[in-house]
Amino acid sequence: MAGNPAVLFANPTAQSGKAAEWVRVARAFLDAAAVPHRFVATAPAGGTVDLVRTAIDDDGARVVIAMGGDGTFAEVAKGVIASRQVARVAMGLLPTGTANDQAKSFGMQAGPDALETNVRILAAGASVAVDVGRLAVWDRADQLLHRDLFFDSFSIGLGAATLATRNRDRELVGKIPGLGLLYRDQLVYAGALMQRFLESYVVDVKYDLDAVIDGKVVHFESLLDVIVKNTRIFGGEWVLDPSCDHDDGLFELVPITGRRDFTTKALTTLRFSPVSEDDLRNLGFERAEAVQGAKFQLNVRPKEGGVPKAQADGEEIPEGDRYEIEVMPRWLRVVVPREEVSGQF
Repeated sequence: MAGNPAVLFANPTAQSGKAAEWVRVARAFLDAAAVPHRFVATAPAGGTVDLVRTAIDDDGARVVIAMGGDGTFAEVAKGVIASRQVARVAMGLLPTGTANDQAKSFGMQAGPDALETNVRILAAGASVAVDVGRLAVWDRADQLLHRDLFFDSFSIGLGAATLATRNRDRELVGKIPGLGLLYRDQLVYAGALMQRFLESYVVDVKYDLDAVIDGKVVHFESLLDVIVKNTRIFGGEWVLDPSCDHDDGLFELVPITGRRDFTTKALTTLRFSPVSEDDLRNLGFERAEAVQGAKFQLNVRPKEGGVPKAQADGEEIPEGDRYEIEVMPRWLRVVVPREEVSGQF
């Protein structure tokens, strides 16, 4: 933490303006912990990436702090990687978003009530290296549609379609005075998920997937979803594959092969769930296992529902016919609880 002040990045207009007070409280805790810092508001339309890069390359920052959800984490992290000093920069977390998969995967608590604890973690300065996913999206004519980095998860299918519906519903709800205070965050997402899940009984939204994982060909039939995961926690509360590790140079591809598999994973991978996989297996519910790899080529063969939606780190991305993913080992350094560094978490 020595050297130039840390830079705190957050959106003070988030959470219906509540985030402005959270920023004030966080800065007070940073001052009390003797962490010199300055504040920079995030920018819309991906502009945060360049703000972070400028803070590092032009202003000499060596600690940047992402305060918000997984989207803020992704934008600040992309700014770190875009800089010329990526190997000399550490990224701190003050999670206040909805899911906060990255922070929870490192045993951190989330929300404004956890700010003091998370500032103490930041001040202690223990850090680990984290793998990063490099993604390319192609269409059927081999035209490149999109390039991106992701840090937590990428998916094709039900989850991405739910995200698109959630974003549409949230925009509509925001236009109705007062309703946005009641129908928001996880409630909006739950409503969108239920809508998309029920639609799967009426319209065949499944698709087939031809995957090449580290040179091995794997075929998946009638998928509802496929999730490529880096860290342990998914959606804030699920551990789809306990073998996920942030720095092993591998991602886990988790197939959702149908409604029974969806139900099995939703119930048995929920943290603190009392339902075991054996309980559901006895009722005839099976679970499709994850596949590890460092390089993935995913070729989508849609059915009547058309090309399925896609997302990366909770943000909609262009849907394509082919996705290429490469794990970039230990590209990012993140400040985490000291017990995570010592391997006790």
